[in-house]
Amino acid sequence: MHNVGGPKKSGLSCAECRRSKLKCDRVFPCQSCMRRGCANICPEGTLAATKGNKVLMAHAQRLSEQVKTMTGRIKELEEALHESQKSNRDGSGPHPLLQTSSQPHEHIEEPGLRTIYDDEVHDVTESIGSLSIDGNGRTKYHGDSVGSEYFQPLFPPDGYPSQQSVSADPKYLGLPFEIIDLSNAYPFGLRDSQYTKFLFLPFLPPRERALQLMELYYRNVAWMFDPIVRDDFMTNILIPLYGHTGSPNVNNIHSHRLSVFFILLASGVLHDQSQSSAVLAEQYYALSRAALSLDPISQDATCATVQALFMAFGHIYQSDRTNNEARWLLMGIVARIAQLIGLQRDNAGWGLGQEEIQRRRVLFWEIYSVDAWTSILHGRPPALSINHTDCRFPEDLDPAIKPSGVVEMGWHTWKFRYSASCLGISVQHVFNTRVPSYSALLELDRKIRKFSLPAHLQSPMEASEAGRAWSPEAPKAMQQYAALCHREANLMYIHRSWFVQAFREAPTNPLQHKYAPSVLAVYRSACRLISSLNGLYRVHSQPTDRTWFFWSAIFSACIVLGAIVVDSPQCTLASNALQELDQGMVLYEEGSLPCRPPATMLVLHRLRERAFTSLQAAQTDRQSQSHRSSINPGDPDVLGPRKSGIAGTPFGSSASSASPSGSDRRSSELSDGDIPIAQYYAALANPDLVLPATREFELPFSQTFEPYYAAASEEDIDAPSPFFDPGLRAAVTESKMQPNQSNAGPSSSRPPPQPVPLSFQQVYNPDHA
Repeated sequence: MHNVGGPKKSGLSCAECRRSKLKCDRVFPCQSCMRRGCANICPEGTLAATKGNKVLMAHAQRLSEQVKTMTGRIKELEEALHESQKSNRDGSGPHPLLQTSSQPHEHIEEPGLRTIYDDEVHDVTESIGSLSIDGNGRTKYHGDSVGSEYFQPLFPPDGYPSQQSVSADPKYLGLPFEIIDLSNAYPFGLRDSQYTKFLFLPFLPPRERALQLMELYYRNVAWMFDPIVRDDFMTNILIPLYGHTGSPNVNNIHSHRLSVFFILLASGVLHDQSQSSAVLAEQYYALSRAALSLDPISQDATCATVQALFMAFGHIYQSDRTNNEARWLLMGIVARIAQLIGLQRDNAGWGLGQEEIQRRRVLFWEIYSVDAWTSILHGRPPALSINHTDCRFPEDLDPAIKPSGVVEMGWHTWKFRYSASCLGISVQHVFNTRVPSYSALLELDRKIRKFSLPAHLQSPMEASEAGRAWSPEAPKAMQQYAALCHREANLMYIHRSWFVQAFREAPTNPLQHKYAPSVLAVYRSACRLISSLNGLYRVHSQPTDRTWFFWSAIFSACIVLGAIVVDSPQCTLASNALQELDQGMVLYEEGSLPCRPPATMLVLHRLRERAFTSLQAAQTDRQSQSHRSSINPGDPDVLGPRKSGIAGTPFGSSASSASPSGSDRRSSELSDGDIPIAQYYAALANPDLVLPATREFELPFSQTFEPYYAAASEEDIDAPSPFFDPGLRAAVTESKMQPNQSNAGPSSSRPPPQPVPLSFQQVYNPDHA
């Protein structure tokens, strides 16, 4: 009887199953042959007897090639989809098809090897910085935040001489061979050194000269960074060296503390008014390197080791403007030695003395602040992360007392808190390879602007500004400007990439672009940096002209002001930006001569010529269009949309003045105290609107985010950092969950800001301290 509707079934197994001694289901083609890929020979045929089954291998190879072909096609489609979003980046994140990528097919047989990095590696920002490679293969990388000054060595203009400086090679400084040998082993030192500290005895200056150079250091250098406070230096270095008799003795001091002594003299003598100060500074610097090399840093690391290396970094900062990469590498070594001796962990529970606890806290926060700033200026990730420390803030040794009796934190205490609260987030934002949302940038902007600044550190924007004045003491006045420079330069660098994109996508009027807040933020920060430093220089020219990082920020400010005019001469900002550029160039050329990098002035002159030509051409084109028009130029409608819906905006007064400057600017500035910010930005297209270049302003934000404010009492000033207290963190988190809190959630009008680490999303309440 035939098997109707089904395959033929016989009483014998198929030939291949009999040959292979496999169980056959006798339904042809059988399951065994189908699994092995030879169903076409079942039931009569057999495979050749080989060591491996070639049919199965060929079938597997075809499948593998098909998977590779499909995977390559998927990658091409994903890249095309990613490219299509580049011109329309709105902070809404990657396309859903990119988030649910089919790339796991590459490792479908090894799912355990899949990581979050594999899934997100393609979702990175298209701004990757710049890479320079010369003919010999020497390579340098700079990220988007890099200061404009650091790009200049890549493009040396013709006609400017190179910067001349005293040779730092010890063999040209009249030092003995032993000192030269030790200095060449810097910074790691000699493992089996046969030299002793008595080599340095002839080079110790008299005690009175050492005290004089120490005073020069603490007046002209330590106002900004102070890794070893005066009392610590006197107690642990100067007194052991000279005793009470004044006779030098190196028996009672470690070689690394001797290195601290020499590097402090080197930095102090730079500010001595003598013709030999530059040579003496290099001699003391070589002696400091040699003293540190007596004992290798890998075995004898102490706080003095970190102090000596950190102060050497600061010395190069002052003396050699061409040695940027040496400073960068040295800062990395400083951070590693700091981690080696555990400065990143708070040491209150280790039974150390109060003096040692204070020394370690001061040293860590000085290193962290400089490392974060250095990374932003070089456009490279930092060596230290705020998420890897629980070090508390040191005691405030220099608080300010107001006439009312209220205690305000001093400069160094404010600097440490700003670095932890604002600079740390800026570093994470700048160096995050994932595409940052614009709302996250605006939230960071708001946090920086709202961070409290003590009254004694507030600097005047204009010479006649009421309620603010420069301190008659030069170090205090320098700290005033440094506080402003910390904030405004920070804002300028984090907004600059968005500023550039707005000009690229809307060169006719970038103020109507969706990134207009970044355009205005960069413009105003540049103006504030120039205007304030101009006032400081008129009062304290002597120390100001030697503080090179002030002038580095001014150079970057001039670059962005010139870029506004060159890239968008039709922009409302262009005319004012050119005037501010002129003011900045006059100030830069006059004040930065002692520390000016080579060729930077020529770069600014060329930029100014291009800016003037661009603006003149745009104005000529605008006038020709107005002459061809039959409308009366005096008609109010020609001047742009007057009906902005902004109450209290002095459009009428600003229409009669194209670009007031100096003290006249303040009388025609926009009063933005109660203005809705959306309407404020809508009004920026008005060609006669005089933008407030130096006054404070608000950006649109959707979330109330209270920063860590300055304490109002001595008890609060000494309180530990709230970011590292688990109990405080839990209490703050719980308080944010209460329904009666006024913390507003994300607005429905835009995507929520990018998540930031937990330690920075807390709202500090002094009551918990």
